[in-house]
Amino acid sequence: MHPYANRAELLINGDAMLPSLLADIQAAQSTIHISIFLWFRDPIGDELADALLVRAREGIAVRVLLNLQKTAMGDPFSTGEAEMMEHDPTVTHDPTDVTPLCERLREGGVEVFDTNIDYDAKLPGIHPRLESISTQIADAIDIDELHVDHRKIIVFDSRIAYCGGANIGAQYLHHVPFDPAKEAKEEAEARRVAELSEPWWKWHDSLTRFEGPIAAELDRAFHERFVLDGGPDFALPEANVSAAESERGHAIREARVLCNAPSPNANAVRELYLELIRSAERSIFIENPYLYHPAIVDALCEAKSARPELDVTLILPSLEWNDNKFAQDAQQHEYVRYLDRGIRVHEYRGHFTHLKLAVFDDRYSIHGSTNLNFRSLEDDKDFELVVLVDDETFAKQALETVRDVDLRYSREITSEDVGKHLAGFRMRHRDPRTLYLMTQRVL
Repeated sequence: MHPYANRAELLINGDAMLPSLLADIQAAQSTIHISIFLWFRDPIGDELADALLVRAREGIAVRVLLNLQKTAMGDPFSTGEAEMMEHDPTVTHDPTDVTPLCERLREGGVEVFDTNIDYDAKLPGIHPRLESISTQIADAIDIDELHVDHRKIIVFDSRIAYCGGANIGAQYLHHVPFDPAKEAKEEAEARRVAELSEPWWKWHDSLTRFEGPIAAELDRAFHERFVLDGGPDFALPEANVSAAESERGHAIREARVLCNAPSPNANAVRELYLELIRSAERSIFIENPYLYHPAIVDALCEAKSARPELDVTLILPSLEWNDNKFAQDAQQHEYVRYLDRGIRVHEYRGHFTHLKLAVFDDRYSIHGSTNLNFRSLEDDKDFELVVLVDDETFAKQALETVRDVDLRYSREITSEDVGKHLAGFRMRHRDPRTLYLMTQRVL
């Protein structure tokens, strides 16, 4: 394979992601595959469903994976979806009830399957390799409800693919850009009062669009989960269009996919992060909404202590815009250790940053759905996927468009902050999300 056969484009925020997705839906030639954690029945969810139905009627094979139960629990997952849609006069139904949307898709010829499955269920007639994977996952899982497919993968014709942090819904994808200098809910309220479209509070998020052989790898990951979630087997299309012919994105030197699923094996994404943190010589940049897994925290502190000249910069959400207070507390628990070692910690303000990006030594960048918490990084928890890109130019572009921009809208945490407004309840809890859900009586 030619070393620059793949291309990549980092799409920041919904007003960049949504038009790109709609254009690729329209241009698909044979297949559209979507694996998403949450898909809300709001104006954006309906718009994407409408676009898929048009293509399904035109003969395109459209396959969708989503978690119906967890979408219905959208607000306990800190999305604010139901509350947000109460401010939109065009929405008169419960946007977290996506059963009507799924029924509409199925009636229009789209194959839709729920990822909230019984992992012990037998799947007759599947390939022996997939059967072995299914058995391994089932053996690693004790309680089905505590494991989710958190991946966000969208693949067109096995030659164009997206992965990243964004689900399908109005807070993630939109047409009207938000102003990062304004507070999200105040901005949304001003649009509502002015009777403007999209009176929603919007999140800071991203998807990375890939073209080339890497897209076929992502399609294989989709295929595996689609069959293991109960979907009928299918043949993947031949990706016969070279990414080198495209003018979109940056030609990248190398890219590879890393997946993890509940199993007795070491979590591949965790081990990737640890390898890159421990080997970084010049710089580490991480922006992530949930960064508190002890292995990652320890590795960051040890790397900075061993190499004081190493520039370690973290951008994390502020409590005011992160509704999961237990996760925020677990994250802030580590601030004293970071500051003691000279690690720079910034909290993004105004909007919730759901973006998951890491760059090491201005060369390696990680793109995907993985939070740096217990659920994403333990060996026996959620299904995750990232793409590791090895390319200096693309890494520097990511730093310029994310780090350098977001620092302007973030506040740096100091030792004085830790001693004042961050003082109080601090705990390192193994699973803050489950603890939070218990307080909401949804488990």
